[in-house]
Amino acid sequence: MNMKEAVISVLSNWNNFSDRACRSEFWYFQLAYIIVAAIVSSIELKFVSNIPLSNILDVLLLIPLFAVTARRLHDYGLSGWWQLSYVTVIGIFVVLVWCMLPAKEDENQWGKNPLLES
Repeated sequence: MNMKEAVISVLSNWNNFSDRACRSEFWYFQLAYIIVAAIVSSIELKFVSNIPLSNILDVLLLIPLFAVTARRLHDYGLSGWWQLSYVTVIGIFVVLVWCMLPAKEDENQWGKNPLLES
């Protein structure tokens, strides 16, 4: 999966908290989000915008970000509810490490491994 496919997949599945997402889908979307956020922030700084464009971007992508993270955790075999650990600072790092790890099983309660489906 390339970056374009990942962004399309995440945005089209913005409300899907029940399936699985492969690592490339998760990380390419994160990279695309960082790039777009950097561009928007630089536009805000350059034009001293009164409209908080970066806040609007964050609000628009908040649910898709939580959804793809939940699906990524499902791929590793964990519940998406682990994102509640973001409340603690260490929980952010724990979830990021889990998102880096490969899928444990070919099939689990959230479905088949997305890399093995054809």
